[in-house]
Amino acid sequence: IEEHDCAIITAFRNDPADMSKCRPGSVQEKEDKTKQTNKRRNRDLKAMLLALDYGITKVDGSYVENFEQPDAVEVKEDSLFVVNLLDDPNFHNEMERLSEKYCQDSVLIIPQGGKDAYLMGTNNSDYPGYGEKEVVGNLKMGKEAEFMTRVKGRPYTFTVTESLETFKGLTRLEKMAVKSIYKRLTKDD
Repeated sequence: IEEHDCAIITAFRNDPADMSKCRPGSVQEKEDKTKQTNKRRNRDLKAMLLALDYGITKVDGSYVENFEQPDAVEVKEDSLFVVNLLDDPNFHNEMERLSEKYCQDSVLIIPQGGKDAYLMGTNNSDYPGYGEKEVVGNLKMGKEAEFMTRVKGRPYTFTVTESLETFKGLTRLEKMAVKSIYKRLTKDD
């Protein structure tokens, strides 16, 4: 966080088949609310991120889908802490694009240094709203919050990394799998 822009993103949805708030081009699922569907979606997202040369750490997320709406639901989700290791100038746009692709209400963008982190709305939910930026503040460690991440059970409004996974650090077979998933998911982009 001190050296690079970061983000927290996931492909989990309470109901992955519900496309009512999704933007055109979002990954569409069958009528399936299973945990396996969300795990597969996150695996695909992780492959996309690794193929883009970002560093990844798995974290436990908590988010309220449809915040402040009658259909609001707290979702505990496997999330990915993403580090822009190569300082890609398109990092924020890539995070927003991938969040939109997986019909997420928002993605958490953490500018280098951990100050003025914000949620960027990436679907048609009322909060924060598509294309709307909601500043959530500065890094706060060890405190619970409405939207938080946990690493080994410890809450963070944002997170600290334990071990960072990169494309370069993958085995030959893992690289082949990541490239295959990336190719499959970007063929229509």
